[in-house]
Amino acid sequence: MKLAVWDVDGTLVDSRASILRALQEGAVAVGLTPPDYDEARHIVGLSLLEAVQTLRPEISAEHAEAYAHQYKQSFIRFHNEEGFHEPLYDGAEACLRRLKAEGWRLGMATGKSRRGIERNEDFFGWQGLFDATFCGDDGPSKPHPFMIERNMEVVGAAPHETIMVGDTGHDIGMARAVGVYAIGVSWGFHTVAELEAAGAHEIVHSYDELNARLDAFGAQIVDQVAAIRV
Repeated sequence: MKLAVWDVDGTLVDSRASILRALQEGAVAVGLTPPDYDEARHIVGLSLLEAVQTLRPEISAEHAEAYAHQYKQSFIRFHNEEGFHEPLYDGAEACLRRLKAEGWRLGMATGKSRRGIERNEDFFGWQGLFDATFCGDDGPSKPHPFMIERNMEVVGAAPHETIMVGDTGHDIGMARAVGVYAIGVSWGFHTVAELEAAGAHEIVHSYDELNARLDAFGAQIVDQVAAIRV
């Protein structure tokens, strides 16, 4: 068993511009000061309500709900705009397809909504690609280990057979909480220093580096199984 659990925003999909735009438009709609990019990037990966509460901790629960609602409305409108596009990072699609062809199980752990997952599946043609998908609608937000635990449960993988790939300290913390090897990617929302501080076992700077690390991890599992059989 080899399970790779993936974050989405900032790891597979370059959604930096659209997330910031939705957070800013949503804030203005409910009478809040719109966040700048440095404020916004720290809360990406959390479930939406927790994200806006973390972003603006001084507001009431009702105000946070309204902000979250306006964020969703903005995001839905973006996706209906002609020419709207959130690109995959270079190498992301090829990496996923290769792993699937080589017998890896693929999981997803994202702060997106279930609707957001379905939208990505439709847009990128990911139907049937992931063996398990868990999101902010399903349970506790990152860095609580709920999503990665459920991914492992669905496919029957143990922590030592699982690797987490993400771009934020929330992803790293989730993996470390359950004893899963955590790879941070440097092209997303959190800095290398922030990934290191969260406890990333390793940080990669391109999909070429990530592919090599995934291959090494898979080979290590194969060697472990061979040793047990001997």
